[in-house]
Amino acid sequence: MKTSSRIQVTELRVGNQITLPASVVAPVGLREGDILRFATSQDRVIITAQAPRDRGRTYTMSDLLGAAPGLYDSVADVDAEVAASRAD
Repeated sequence: MKTSSRIQVTELRVGNQITLPASVVAPVGLREGDILRFATSQDRVIITAQAPRDRGRTYTMSDLLGAAPGLYDSVADVDAEVAASRAD
């Protein structure tokens, strides 16, 4: 992997938030929702991208409700089934 010799600078803001420069994000293919791991070594912060997650469509339970007709009639039914299986 080619390493950039150009130093990128960003500011630590309220709530410990940072913005990663596009020139850092683009070459490694990071996208919104990707997971980053942080580690420290003496006076350095090391940021490593975790393996990209599946970037396919994500679904909520409400999106899936009705996808398998006859199983559940409402989100409350799904919640009740999950609660019952956890109790077992």
